[in-house]
Amino acid sequence: MNLRDAFLTGGGCPVIDAHAHMGPFRSIYLPEAGRDSMVAGMERAGVEAIIVSPHDALFGDTREGNAQMLEAVQACPGRIYGYCTIHPGYPRETAGQLDTYLHQAGVVGVKIHPASHEYPVDGPNYAPVMERLEAEGGLLLSHTWGSEGTCGARKMRAIAEKYPNIRLLLGHSCYGAWAEAIALAKDFPNVHLELTAAAHVYGLIEWMCREAGSRKVVFGTDYPWFDPAVYIGFVTFAHIDEEAMRNILYTNARGLLDEQLAKGRHE
Repeated sequence: MNLRDAFLTGGGCPVIDAHAHMGPFRSIYLPEAGRDSMVAGMERAGVEAIIVSPHDALFGDTREGNAQMLEAVQACPGRIYGYCTIHPGYPRETAGQLDTYLHQAGVVGVKIHPASHEYPVDGPNYAPVMERLEAEGGLLLSHTWGSEGTCGARKMRAIAEKYPNIRLLLGHSCYGAWAEAIALAKDFPNVHLELTAAAHVYGLIEWMCREAGSRKVVFGTDYPWFDPAVYIGFVTFAHIDEEAMRNILYTNARGLLDEQLAKGRHE
């Protein structure tokens, strides 16, 4: 039985979602936004683990949201991992938040959202984050979008060049600037593409695998915004071989996670 059919009949391979959120979001109803509902959804879709940054951390009080993240990580070890979210509008909080969370078990990286926070990814308020992750070989998931703007492909290329030791996940793969994003993943060993929203674009997964290689593409969904089962379908119905499917769905994210866990500071 091929991998696609295995998923359709309740089997498949392990799946890790490297781009997830948690909790309510403003005035939009998300039916599986609570921790327990999300775990149930993971069970239904066959997702082994997710890495979360709660909505409150991104769009509310970052300190409160990071505390929610840690609570979820501790409640569901091995199922929910966490990103420490940093808001550039509060630079005095940055060192304390990094010190508090990056040494906690199950907290495996940092999440930033330069677009929503209206601050350029190469601005000085992000420098302490970049320097810390560069020194430690840390994992960074950054929202990216387009070619220009606060976190477009052009600025992300500058970040990749300046900080070659950061494991850099391009959230949404610089949505719309596909050729530039793929070139980034191809040119820099530390840069990975990520599928949230990007997976909706017909033929893009094949393009990513053909040009950058399937080992540079990481599965992510923005769960609970999108159903992970649909995203698994995007991958398993793409015109790629099963090794590439397994790399995207599991192997690549597992490698990034294990690298962080092996440092000892997350155990």
